[in-house]
Amino acid sequence: MRMKRAFLLFCTLGVSYLLTAQTPLPDSLKTQLEKAVTDANRSQILGDLSLYYMGIDNSLADKYGNQMLEVGELSRNRELMIRAYLSNARRFYEFFGSQEALSKAVVFSNKALELARSSNLDDLTALAHTFVARGYRTSGETDKALSANNIAVSIASAGKNDSVKVIAYISLGNTYQARNEKLLAFRHYLTALDIAEVDKRYALLNNAYSSMSDFYTSLGNYEKAKDFAFKKERLERANNKLYDLLNTYNSIGQLYGLDKQLSLSESFFEKSIALADTVKFDVFKLNTYIYLVNLYLSNGQFEKALAFFKDHKEVGDFIMKAGMDFILYQGYGSMYTYVNKLDSAGYYFRLAEPGFETRASKVSRYLFYGAYAYYFRKKGEIDNAILYWQKAKQLGEDVGSLVYLEGATGNLDSLYQMKGDYKNAYLYSSLNYKFKDSLQKLSKEKDLLSLEIDNENRRKEREAKQQEVELERRHNIQYMGMVVAIAAIFILLVMAGIFRVSTNTIKVLGFFAFIFLFEFIILLADNQIHHWTHGEPWKVMLIKIILIALLLPLHHWLEEKVIHYLTSQKLLQGRGKNLVDRLRGRKKVDLPAENI
Repeated sequence: MRMKRAFLLFCTLGVSYLLTAQTPLPDSLKTQLEKAVTDANRSQILGDLSLYYMGIDNSLADKYGNQMLEVGELSRNRELMIRAYLSNARRFYEFFGSQEALSKAVVFSNKALELARSSNLDDLTALAHTFVARGYRTSGETDKALSANNIAVSIASAGKNDSVKVIAYISLGNTYQARNEKLLAFRHYLTALDIAEVDKRYALLNNAYSSMSDFYTSLGNYEKAKDFAFKKERLERANNKLYDLLNTYNSIGQLYGLDKQLSLSESFFEKSIALADTVKFDVFKLNTYIYLVNLYLSNGQFEKALAFFKDHKEVGDFIMKAGMDFILYQGYGSMYTYVNKLDSAGYYFRLAEPGFETRASKVSRYLFYGAYAYYFRKKGEIDNAILYWQKAKQLGEDVGSLVYLEGATGNLDSLYQMKGDYKNAYLYSSLNYKFKDSLQKLSKEKDLLSLEIDNENRRKEREAKQQEVELERRHNIQYMGMVVAIAAIFILLVMAGIFRVSTNTIKVLGFFAFIFLFEFIILLADNQIHHWTHGEPWKVMLIKIILIALLLPLHHWLEEKVIHYLTSQKLLQGRGKNLVDRLRGRKKVDLPAENI
């Protein structure tokens, strides 16, 4: 059996500055910190600084994180204290790849949950549960994650805070994703999207679009994933969120890379780099450089990937400074393996191994073991390759990943065949077919899921159209009622001119009749104005000023003329003083002369 390549992409850095808001760069944040007068403002800025410096200068990130905790503690404000714990948890979660960082994130999450519960702060309790769930999910404990998520959704649903609801539903969707229960994941992402679209706040929509894009990426439906990614891009542009746009450009670049549209992929990475230069956020470019390296590696352009990485030494400097030297060594080891410089590859893998054994997360260790095993296979050291794939298999079992287990057993099958150990080769071949069969079933389920999702989307579209039709019907009834009412008022106005009605009464009826008529005209024009202007306030106002400038004189002129005509004595004389007198007059003419 052919040896399966342990093709490993170089790990992304994960610059942990999570750009969910138009957050200023550090100099601006420090200036704001000096001017901050409230504990809440000071705490928020310290949280932004600690998040920014995570990975850039961890000691400085810890300093600002500790200062934020101190502000919360001294204020005795429970909300500030809880948010300080959650902010610290967040920065460690974002600094992925390190087991130590994950452990610290879990500790802070649990502290926040404990304090939120004891303080009876429901919204923050729900939020803290989502952080605890993230820790369980990252560790592969999806049952515990699901329990925490369900509690979060239950609490959030009983409240009125849409932000917490969206976060809770997205987190629950992420856990169902980790459990390969994709239909349930989709339904919860969709619930979050529905809430965000009704609320219309930027942050909620941005998070909902991200989760939907990631979900469709996991299905391999890159077109749908791109649809939501481009929705994000338009939203960020409309709200001038340039820092968020950096992440979105990278996401779109990755999607085009997965879809094998390499030139478009590169173009979006280049857009990200250019925008980072524009907003003077140089450190963010490091992530984009890594995405480009991954793009070249995934398309077999190994020499180009290595040359690009060497040309951008600032990436390696950043990783070393962040204390993630073992990831840098692994990257070099992998790339030198791909270009067949095995002596150099072995040197870097040996440097990387102690760090992965003591500091890396389980997922990171799996990838390292696979890469190292591939190096040994290319070198002809089959026993060592088997050893590291055995380690990888164990980690696959620990995290419950069928993909990892299928990859490990497939390579072990091939390695034992190369060694001539057909008994073990058969054993791992059987296991490999078992895991492969499970993955194929999941793939079929994924196809069925795609149909169910399409049906769900079509059902939602039908419901939306039905609601639009019902709304239009109600509006048409209301418009018809208005037309009837206006017609009735004008009939009364005309009748007032025929019967004996005081001039003041005619003037009052005329005033209201023309008010209703011209307001109705403006009402009909209003929807069209918003359609033409896309709701831009200055355009709406300008058109309405012009419209009113035309209609108001016409209104007064018509009202004056009509009322003058209806109250004119000539009208009364020409048509008879009133309808009754005219009828009486006609009867008198018809009587015979002898009856007079």
